[in-house]
Amino acid sequence: MKYFINRLKPVFLTGFFLVIYHSSGTAQAIEVIDPGRALAAQCSQCHGMEGNDFEGFDSLWNESFDKIYDELLEMFNNSKSENELMDHQAKGYLPKDAEGNIDDAALVALAEYFSGQVETNSDSPSEESSDSKDSEDAKDEDVGDEEDEE
Repeated sequence: MKYFINRLKPVFLTGFFLVIYHSSGTAQAIEVIDPGRALAAQCSQCHGMEGNDFEGFDSLWNESFDKIYDELLEMFNNSKSENELMDHQAKGYLPKDAEGNIDDAALVALAEYFSGQVETNSDSPSEESSDSKDSEDAKDEDVGDEEDEE
């Protein structure tokens, strides 16, 4: 019997470590989703995922947390405003509690998400790209000078 148990120890230990190894890999594969990003998915239809506007819609990039929060709250609570489409969006897609009041945590998450975004579709070239262009122009001038010397 002792012989049998000694023969099974390596098999048992190997199986045990394989279970531990595979379960730790599963735990690492689970991604935590930012609640603000999840709520922003609906907003992205018009405002873009980074808050950069599509033509005809307001841009949310570079807006302050307070401005986004206050405007969402106003749209949710206002029955008639200048922007009926956004009023319906705010009332229809923002989570509500049991009494039908807006979930403040959702407003905070959404305002934090969009206030943290930066412009990604700028028409103006970045400083980095203009610097690299200047260095390329300088290289071209150096090559031209060398050809003139020959």
